[in-house]
Amino acid sequence: MPAATVDLLDVLKSVKVDGHQQYEALEVFHLRWAVDGQRLDYLTLDEALETKCIEVAESPQSGHVPQIKIINRSDRMIFLMAGEQVVGCKQNRVLNSSIMVPARSEMPLPVTCVESGRWGYQSSFFSSPHTSSHHELRAMMDRQATQSYKFVGAPRSDQAAVWGEVSRKLNAMGSRSPSSELQAVYRDYERKLAEAMEHLPAPEGFHGAVFTIAGRISGADLFDKPETLRKLWPKLVRSCAIDSFEASKENYKSATAPEIASWIGRGACATPTVFPSPGIGQDIRLEGQDIFGAGLLVQDQPVHVELFGSVRGAQFRPTSRPVSRPDSRPAGESDQGQRAASVDVPVSNKVVWGTEWLNRIFRRQPAA
Repeated sequence: MPAATVDLLDVLKSVKVDGHQQYEALEVFHLRWAVDGQRLDYLTLDEALETKCIEVAESPQSGHVPQIKIINRSDRMIFLMAGEQVVGCKQNRVLNSSIMVPARSEMPLPVTCVESGRWGYQSSFFSSPHTSSHHELRAMMDRQATQSYKFVGAPRSDQAAVWGEVSRKLNAMGSRSPSSELQAVYRDYERKLAEAMEHLPAPEGFHGAVFTIAGRISGADLFDKPETLRKLWPKLVRSCAIDSFEASKENYKSATAPEIASWIGRGACATPTVFPSPGIGQDIRLEGQDIFGAGLLVQDQPVHVELFGSVRGAQFRPTSRPVSRPDSRPAGESDQGQRAASVDVPVSNKVVWGTEWLNRIFRRQPAA
């Protein structure tokens, strides 16, 4: 086993649970771990976009659904978290994996479309909506990226399954979008999400958090330094809060700190598989008992670890029928983005696990 992998598992053994917050069905347990957060100097995606030291655009200019590019003109690395969303250009995308972009570089980024009904330029460059994939989608894509790494050595996703989950989310939340964009849910629930943020401020001095919904562990994120957690906290909270709004408000038993610690311990005992990251460092995929996820290591330093509970969906029980359907659009408008991706991914609303979806993705289809 590579030394870096052993180090990551050892560091996970150092995680301590300390602190708790709650907003309705969403509970947050704060985490610390033994990582030297001063070794690496980098900017987050939003920081880099705000200071205009990067550009994120379609690649090539005509567009390719599973790939965009980033141009980094700064002397600092740029950290991109798995699931972060960028909007604009020909359609909105989310990042397939956590990536560290080298200083003074240009590189492709593996992404997935979360706006199936648009394939036309809205802007020359992508911008940040300050959101990420909702947590259920993040978990789905993490698993898909792990299987894709094993199959082709790159973090790709099942685009058809992602479109299906975005459609389900829009429908479950009663959101309407002419282009089936995931961002519509965040716009529709902006006031409710702001209320959640008021009740769940970023904890000071912590490296990460475990999120539970209706008493069930949804997942965890850990970073090399508390300031990175603070900067990405709004995206993390919103992605979990938007899923917690689907949860039943019936009585449930909250998770306890010892249960959270035990679950994190399973991550330290998970089976790791190491792959070269598309950027700097290694992408270590973790698969264990009732837990899975990934860790980005740069210069043998854990930068980000994301973990998810293996039992998905049980906590997401809509309390009422959806009030509208997200695909109520003029005929022909809804499939623009799907047609653009059909060269690589056949359109399907069925979520498929195992190798079937991999065969579907990597067996190229003839262009229309």
